Amino acid sequence: MGILRKIFFNLSSEKTLRKKSEKISKKLDKLDYNSKKHTRLSNKSVDYVNAVSRKSAGKLPKREHGWYISKDD
Repeated sequence: MGILRKIFFNLSSEKTLRKKSEKISKKLDKLDYNSKKHTRLSNKSVDYVNAVSRKSAGKLPKREHGWYISKDD
């Protein structure tokens, strides 16, 4: 992955990254699975999916630590 792509991933929004990932997946559906172009686009798609997951990691619901003790006592 190049430096410019890393900068793009850091500066762009999650919505933009998802749109680009969808476009790449549509292109992948049209290509032959055993071609070199498919492999390159697939690797690019993985980079986009990883960037989206990094952006959305902080939005997951947080779990409370500790044991749940019922108050029925």
